[in-house]
Amino acid sequence: MIILHDEDTLLHETVELLGSKLIPAFESPSRIKAIVQSINHSGKHDLRTITASAADQTSAVELAKATHSTGYLSHIQHVFKQWLDEGLVEEHGSVLPECFRLHNTANSKLKPPKDTFARPGYYAFDMSSGISQHSWRAIIASANLAVQAAHLLLPTSPTSASATNGDETEAKSVLALCRPPGHHCSGQQAGGYCYINNIALAITTFRHFSPPAQKTRRTSNPHFSSTSRLKFAILDLDFHHGNGTQELFYGDPNVLYVSIHGEDEFPYYTGAASETGPPAPDPAHGTNLNLPLATGSSFDEYLRKLHVALQAVRDFKADYLLVSLGFDTFHLDPLGKFDIRTENYKVMGWQVRSALRDIPGVIALEGGYVVDRLGENLLNFLEGWEIAEKRLDCVGLSDGQATSTA
Repeated sequence: MIILHDEDTLLHETVELLGSKLIPAFESPSRIKAIVQSINHSGKHDLRTITASAADQTSAVELAKATHSTGYLSHIQHVFKQWLDEGLVEEHGSVLPECFRLHNTANSKLKPPKDTFARPGYYAFDMSSGISQHSWRAIIASANLAVQAAHLLLPTSPTSASATNGDETEAKSVLALCRPPGHHCSGQQAGGYCYINNIALAITTFRHFSPPAQKTRRTSNPHFSSTSRLKFAILDLDFHHGNGTQELFYGDPNVLYVSIHGEDEFPYYTGAASETGPPAPDPAHGTNLNLPLATGSSFDEYLRKLHVALQAVRDFKADYLLVSLGFDTFHLDPLGKFDIRTENYKVMGWQVRSALRDIPGVIALEGGYVVDRLGENLLNFLEGWEIAEKRLDCVGLSDGQATSTA
């Protein structure tokens, strides 16, 4: 499998308020370092380390504007320097919100506060969305990885040389080692360690660079001349519900969002099974499927939800598959867990790809915070995925042990 990585994603380091303690954020550079080390040690994957050029960065920002507000993007890009210039943060410190949006019946049209100190709370929904000196470089590098992953699945589109390395071989699936992750970002607010929704950028890339025959109408976004008839299925396998992704595509009939996540867990106010899209007869009704699962559930219980999710994706007949892949489902994870073990991820990867093997797929990394097991867990998922992609069978599902046979 082609795996994309950018060293600039390691530049983002911040703090978070967890309970009553201000601590280094669990979402740390060590996560990607551990994954890259494991991939290099395995020698089984095409790891491509790229660097987002100035043109790549500009393109990623323009693509983001299709789903993210310009005010929000400007905020996360410039807020650290603004705070630094006003003496509100030290050079190696982090910008954190002080007061969040307060909705009230007398004023439903909220605007960003004029006070620089107050503005982060308008553009964030929690205390894990700190911004440090080099965060923007990491955020845009992460977003670009999702963009380049989509390009690699569009052989007829112009592709960044940094991603292709001159190789024009058509890929079936690409993994983007996105960091920071993205699925909690709604395009209006940061939260849950997420600043730009990477999955959304991949979809926008597919829509913008799809062949002319798939272009159908002009959009209201000035940056893009047309949209497309393409259909997308998003499978969110992170422990936490992807509230941002759901919000972005809740009214889009051409995007199916399916999530298996911890019931009554962060971000708490989203992810109910009743959230199925706009009411009928809206064409987007039924294009949102939440499958909440009790914390501590066994892998067999997880598989039952996964089978429902995969059937929904098959029925939707999508042109592209987008996987938000989180490993905070691991039984030792500090931020949320199911009873899923390392060997189970091989079965999970096989289940997903065997059911959807004919759909080109972008996998974007989301959560997972047991650093010393993260690489091993990812490699197991990829092994199962690639067994299925080669049309081999994977047996031993009942006990979570996976072996392959021709």
